[in-house]
Amino acid sequence: MGLWFLTALLCLGGATRAVAQEVDAKEADQEVRELQEPAPEAVDLELTSPTTTTDEVEWEDSGDEVEWEDSGDEVEWEDSAEGETADEEQEEDRETFGDRFKAGDLFGWFDAQARFFPQQAGSLAAGVPPLNDYWFNGSLAWEPGFFMNVTDYMNFELILFGRVDQHDRNRTHGDIREGFFELFFNEWTFGFGIHKVFWGVTESRHLVDIINQTDLVEDFDTDIKLGQAMITTSYTNDKAGTFDLYVMSWARPLVFPGPFGRPTLPFPVDNDLRVYESRLKQGQIDTALRWSHAMAGFDWGLSYFFGTAREPQLFPITDAAGNPLVIQPVYELIHQGGLDVQYTVEGWLLKVESIVRGGQGPTFGAVTGGFEYTFYQVSGSIVDIGVILEYSYDGRNNNTFILFDNDFFTGMRLTLSDVGSTAFLIGTFIDAKDGSVFISGEASRRFGDNWKILLEGRGYIPQAGNVLEAFRNDAQIQVDIEFHY
Repeated sequence: MGLWFLTALLCLGGATRAVAQEVDAKEADQEVRELQEPAPEAVDLELTSPTTTTDEVEWEDSGDEVEWEDSGDEVEWEDSAEGETADEEQEEDRETFGDRFKAGDLFGWFDAQARFFPQQAGSLAAGVPPLNDYWFNGSLAWEPGFFMNVTDYMNFELILFGRVDQHDRNRTHGDIREGFFELFFNEWTFGFGIHKVFWGVTESRHLVDIINQTDLVEDFDTDIKLGQAMITTSYTNDKAGTFDLYVMSWARPLVFPGPFGRPTLPFPVDNDLRVYESRLKQGQIDTALRWSHAMAGFDWGLSYFFGTAREPQLFPITDAAGNPLVIQPVYELIHQGGLDVQYTVEGWLLKVESIVRGGQGPTFGAVTGGFEYTFYQVSGSIVDIGVILEYSYDGRNNNTFILFDNDFFTGMRLTLSDVGSTAFLIGTFIDAKDGSVFISGEASRRFGDNWKILLEGRGYIPQAGNVLEAFRNDAQIQVDIEFHY
């Protein structure tokens, strides 16, 4: 009897413990659910079954990929704190105009130039000392530039230039070489502002290069140009080539060295007396068209220009006795058609430029053509040697200032594939009619990370009556030291 009583007590205790454990388990499970479920006051979410309705996102398993179909219904979030934070971060990451301006590229160079004249300057008349009789001329120049990617489809470039000269007031000058916005749209390009455009392929003369005025006080070789105000558009197609349209105004006058400059003309050109054929004067609207293409080794350009001539006719103004005092420049309206072609085959470059111009007296034609052949890595060295031969003919019969109208040009170019990019070029013009000679040579080399030195020399051996006779005594040696940044 006592044994049965003890057994009943043990059974009752085990049942009581089991009930207690079950209660504890339910309480623990309830606590876990409360921790996992979001707070009711934070986000009010409605629990649904795993099977979505048509108002929600539908899942269709094709076997290989999972396709998402959105019915277009938007999910409304009552708590937008995280979304606002993301928008703020995107706003902070978005690049502004100020950011692009600060990231723009600054570049340019400084130049210290020295010119030496070993001969005494020539006199205009017996017993009259020349104003430019000096053996040394120094000058300083600076050309700062800035490039900016304004937007993903627009660039802006600004290049300024200024020089201060020791003797020549005309050579102390400044210019905006570039101040140009350019926009890109697939095959189309649009631009506006002040810009420089180069056309041409030959070495000795660039007949077709008519858009920009020559900066003649910088150098007589006509390679340095002034900026020109213009609006441009360009269309490029791989098969058809590139078609360019230029609309320009405010043509720049050609400025000659003054009476204190060397070399200079025998009589000063007075730009205050200049005359324009157009009643709009410098406000004349000039237009130009050009089609260029490259195919099967040929590169060619076909161009047309109408507007104010860049090369004025020069007429002397005399005193009562007929002695010239100053020269007056006259700028006519001209039509000019141009063609430039270059053919490349192995080491050969065959080149030609030609123009036909009307408006400056009788219509005339001019042509420059020849070849350049390069011997690469001569005898296994780092030396490349190029040999150049060209001929220039100019049929104009007017008062424009032309040095080479019936001349052969022979030259040699030597370049070294060294660290300093050392290069030499020597060239000679020989008049085919009277044998007058103009010879020039130049050399350049970089040193260090930012420095460059240039050496240039020129000499004249004219015959009587040749235009080069005006510069007989103006042989010069020029040294430039440039700092690029």
